[in-house]
Amino acid sequence: MTETMFSLSLIIVEIIFSLIMLKALSNAGAKKCMLLVISVIFAIWLIADYTLISNGFFVATGMPQIAFTVVVIIPIVIGFFAIQLYQPLRQVVSNMSTETFLRLQLMRSAFGILFFFTAALPTWFQYVGGLGDIAAGIGAFFALQYFRKNPNKECKAIMLGNAVGILDFIVVLNLGVLVVLSNHSADIIFNLIPMYVVPMFILLHIYSLIRLTKIKRGLA
Repeated sequence: MTETMFSLSLIIVEIIFSLIMLKALSNAGAKKCMLLVISVIFAIWLIADYTLISNGFFVATGMPQIAFTVVVIIPIVIGFFAIQLYQPLRQVVSNMSTETFLRLQLMRSAFGILFFFTAALPTWFQYVGGLGDIAAGIGAFFALQYFRKNPNKECKAIMLGNAVGILDFIVVLNLGVLVVLSNHSADIIFNLIPMYVVPMFILLHIYSLIRLTKIKRGLA
């Protein structure tokens, strides 16, 4: 696959994932005005990320590893505090079921597969990152099946569904920042994955685990 085709495929998959996220929020009770605002935020966020990469932003900073880390962390922080401080959004996220969280995590496999269709990454990192994301998606699938067969063991299903995904992020993000970015250009379209969807997946992990604590306290 050429890098142009890869870029187009990546953007399409990210848009599809965004629509799936919006559908999940809608099913959890988000009103049309909230969904419209979130849709606009998603669009601006994706366009901004694409623009930064296309204009060589990270290399231009002279400290691409730090700049990249900040760009990945900022959406997580903003998203977390937006949910915590805006009660209607917090209620919508609270309404999301464990099954919804696990279904959304299934999409990790799709992004894992994309690792193998770009020539911009070192081969070893393609295998580590790609197989890690695929494993995270498969782990979520089996956790979802386990939960459906054992609805009284929701806590265990949440832990099983999050374990591989969290471990993958710890390994891949650290390798990406500390090893890959030190030897390769940071301004590649592939980075739309960590800049755009990774913060969403991390927030899904966070709020899935928050749901776990609420269940244990008898609040969910």
